[in-house]
Amino acid sequence: MPGAISPWEIKVPRDAIITRSPALANDPAVRAVTVIGLIAVGIIHSLEVPGQVSGAVWLTMGFTLLAVIAPAAGLWLLLRPSLLAWEFTGAVCGLAAAGYVLTRSVPVPGDAGDAGNWLEPLGMATLITEVLVVIIVALILAGIYRISYASRPWVRAFSTN
Repeated sequence: MPGAISPWEIKVPRDAIITRSPALANDPAVRAVTVIGLIAVGIIHSLEVPGQVSGAVWLTMGFTLLAVIAPAAGLWLLLRPSLLAWEFTGAVCGLAAAGYVLTRSVPVPGDAGDAGNWLEPLGMATLITEVLVVIIVALILAGIYRISYASRPWVRAFSTN
């Protein structure tokens, strides 16, 4: 397009504060896919709770908590998308995926039998879903942080532009 200005050619004054949020963070389709992933994580963990009842209490509590927290994070993201909601979503799925990797890597107290059981169908389904949600959240947060970077006072004060 003749006469168009590339985003890289736009000069922002040193004292300007950028307050717009990235389009991807507010895109209804991206939020819907993320919410569906969170609901799936909650459903899968709720399906696993009966099998964990006879095992370690801390593991049963973790599965139950995740079955409630993941859909709640999705509801929060759906109703009030914000930086904190995106960060919480990433933390929920990231920690759940890390828990799966931990319990499959080394024997943990109360659940030594799952070490090495990487190909459990529901476990793999939830791990794939959690990783996809973490990737979406990482892209969203990278965009938010990149845009808000220039609006931080300490960045403007030490900038050499």
